[in-house]
Amino acid sequence: MNLLSLLLAITINGNSFLKTDTTDYWHVAYNSKIIARYTAFDKAPIRIKKSAVKDGDILLVTYGDDTPGDAQHTGLYILGANKKRIMITTAKEGEPLKFYLNYALATQKQYHLKDLDFFYFDDKRDHFIFKLIIQ
Repeated sequence: MNLLSLLLAITINGNSFLKTDTTDYWHVAYNSKIIARYTAFDKAPIRIKKSAVKDGDILLVTYGDDTPGDAQHTGLYILGANKKRIMITTAKEGEPLKFYLNYALATQKQYHLKDLDFFYFDDKRDHFIFKLIIQ
C-alpha cells in the first residue's frame, strides 16, 4: 500500500514539473539595432538623446511569447492625461510594431508628456512594456 501511495504521489507531483510557465518577451530596435531586450521582469527605461534623433529614425518592437496565439491584431499605445490611450501603431500578429521616433516626439509634445510609457495590446493582453525617456 505504501508503494502505491508513493507512486501516486510521484505521478501527481511529476505533472507539476512538466508544466511550463509562459514568458512574454519583447525586443526594441532603433534603426534595426536592438537597444533593449525585455521580459515581464525587466523595468529599465530606454533613454535616447533628442539631439541624436534624425528624420526617418524608426523604433521597432518585436513581441513574442511561447504559446500559440490566435490574436488578429497587435499594437502599441501610450497613456496621456486622464489615462487616455494614444495609439502609436498596430500590426497583424507576428509582425513587428514599428513607428517613426519623430512621431513619438510630436505626440509627447502635443500631449505635454514628460516620458512615454508604452503599452502593448492584442486580443489576450494589454500591459506596460517599457518607458522611453527623451533627454
